[in-house]
Amino acid sequence: MPRGSQREVVDDEHVDRGQPLNLGCIGMSSNDGFSGHTYTDRVGMRTQRTQEWGELGELALRELASAAGGVRAVHSAIARRTFTAVRLGVGPAVLPTQLMHDAIAAGTYASIEAACTGAAKAVGALTRGDHVTEDDPRPSPSHTALGAQTIAVLHGLIGDDMERSARALAYPMSIRVDGRPVPPQYRALAVAFPHAGAHLVVFLHGLVETESAWRLGGRPTYGERLDSEADTTSIFLRYNTGRRIATNGADLSNLLEQLVTAWPVRVHRITLVGHSMGGLVSRSAAHQAAESGRRWVDLLTDVFTLGTPHLGAPLAHGVHMAAAAMALAPETRPFSKLLARRSAGVRDLIHGSITEEDGHARYTDSFDVGAATDISVPDRVRHHHASAVVTGNPRNPVGIFVGDGLVRTDSAGGRNKLRNIGLRPDDGLAINNAHHFTLLNDQRVYSWMRRALVDDPMTNTSDPGSAS
Repeated sequence: MPRGSQREVVDDEHVDRGQPLNLGCIGMSSNDGFSGHTYTDRVGMRTQRTQEWGELGELALRELASAAGGVRAVHSAIARRTFTAVRLGVGPAVLPTQLMHDAIAAGTYASIEAACTGAAKAVGALTRGDHVTEDDPRPSPSHTALGAQTIAVLHGLIGDDMERSARALAYPMSIRVDGRPVPPQYRALAVAFPHAGAHLVVFLHGLVETESAWRLGGRPTYGERLDSEADTTSIFLRYNTGRRIATNGADLSNLLEQLVTAWPVRVHRITLVGHSMGGLVSRSAAHQAAESGRRWVDLLTDVFTLGTPHLGAPLAHGVHMAAAAMALAPETRPFSKLLARRSAGVRDLIHGSITEEDGHARYTDSFDVGAATDISVPDRVRHHHASAVVTGNPRNPVGIFVGDGLVRTDSAGGRNKLRNIGLRPDDGLAINNAHHFTLLNDQRVYSWMRRALVDDPMTNTSDPGSAS
């Protein structure tokens, strides 16, 4: 695909292309201290790094307090059942011992809960600010691979709750370059993508992942290889995977609309690539954009979903059923409550829900999981889908049953005896001796993707109008 023509007029501001740009001048980072701020202005300010570490510490302490409460509930339930059995043998004589035990246990657990809760409040008070600055030259946790991965795990588990309670850690969906966010504005994009082309390939990671997941094994990513061999410009996104898939789909649609408007050259073509949950977010964004008449969806030609649970994931369904079963007994009820805290994003994986109308994220933890709404892929967009099996022989019963370990092949292909979302078998790829995360960086997947984007005349065209 040829590079697009450089725009003469931009949406947010003109850029002097004779002068070098730096990230500080566009607000992506700033290390110039508190210059320009009075002492009063500085009151309530905290650096991004301080706020993120503070929220991580506060969250850890609150979770410890919650864990102490859960252990207390299990302990109490077991103790009640034990003392009831002992009372059958020795009679009322056991009552003083039971009362003493209950008082000591209650006091101990209450002390632990109070200490953790108090410490969490203190950490929050010390590190939370009304304004966030980037004046600390040291990287924030979200800007490092390990810190970002830690936050991503928290997002996947309780990201919807964090969105309500956290500030620095509940960051929005964003373009990432070297771990840092890039706003969808002309100058920021011109600096971050100096060789911007007209064919955008947008990558979305899966549950509890970040954009770093595409670099599995330390090898070049699909995007880096496509950029060098297929004249594309790859864009890697990061998002909170604990939110509803439809919510993230709406955010992706909004981000792509801004991106097309602000991109340094005219965009001729868009390709979406999603791993696991990222494929559902891609489908949701395309569906919502088509429904609302967004401009970017007219440029969309291809969607690749890699190990995506279009029909749901067995693990998500199993956790749902386990939570319902454990709620039946007092001794296991605290564990049911723990599982019930799982995020809305995880709940959406029960059926692969991509619209707000599918209410699976709000279901109570009963044995009823309801029915799914099948949203067919747009006819004009070619939808490529990849699946994997852990066995050497794809027809092996074990491989058929477990798929890639997390997603079965029929779900990745969007078709079984009860459901069909319209994916064409001819557009699929199945690899063996592979697990769910192999699909993030594998030569077989890359070769298939490259053929579809470069060698296939159905999807490779240099006519900008053909995508409209």
